Amino acid sequence: MAQATLPATTGEKYRVECVRWMTDFNPDLFVTFVFNRGISMDEAQRTFEKFHGYIDRRMIGRAFLRRPDKRSNYIATIEKPDTNIHIHALFKMSGIQRLRFGLIADGIWETLVKGGNLDIQVVHCAEGVADYITKELRPQTSDRLLLPRHTEVSPFR
Repeated sequence: MAQATLPATTGEKYRVECVRWMTDFNPDLFVTFVFNRGISMDEAQRTFEKFHGYIDRRMIGRAFLRRPDKRSNYIATIEKPDTNIHIHALFKMSGIQRLRFGLIADGIWETLVKGGNLDIQVVHCAEGVADYITKELRPQTSDRLLLPRHTEVSPFR
């Protein structure tokens, strides 16, 4: 019987813990947000957060800021900030939110990012997508980990 190898470095241990945490998050959707142009990490994060506010407003209504318990949750990472910057996000939503997200997300993203595009996929294997979106995540790149402001989600509580 093969034995699992243990992570050897602090960076590998950090990534393994992030994969475990994201798997336990039990996401419903895996979404890649593509900008198709060069922008800073700060601008990418602001645009992504603006998208999240717009999507929740459309799904919940104008009072979405006063209803954090109804808002969608996500864990996201920024990848390739120096070449082809994009964001991978794992979303946790109710069934009706997933349906509405699929209907309105492309239009919202196109409004925010001319020429940008989304790839929306249903999650069938949480560990697999968590492993994929953490491939560049290490303690020294932890500023690329994005969490919603309306929750106190932390991988290391």
